[in-house]
Amino acid sequence: MRKKATILSCLVSVLFMSSCYTTNDAPVVKVNSKKNHALIEGLLPLGNGYEAKKYVGERTDYVTKSQITFVDGFLRLITFGLYTPFTTTFYVPLSEVAKINAFTACFKSTRCN
Repeated sequence: MRKKATILSCLVSVLFMSSCYTTNDAPVVKVNSKKNHALIEGLLPLGNGYEAKKYVGERTDYVTKSQITFVDGFLRLITFGLYTPFTTTFYVPLSEVAKINAFTACFKSTRCN
């Protein structure tokens, strides 16, 4: 009986320690982040949402990542889930940033190729 309990507790702990893992082939750069607020474990969002265009500009190639940070989780814990904040972070590919930096440098200089 004790052996079954040990195995079961090990399996449960492995399941709790697992997380979602995503991979991206292209390197990305963080451009902005936004705090989102909700009530009752995220069921009732506060606010009207957001448009990504405000945070990434006119780019069409971008990545968003929604997560509960340590501070968000702590606030959720002390309010027993009544208030549930989470953070959305916006990323753009490094190639897009390089294009913008090259354009800016060309615009500032007197000679452009």
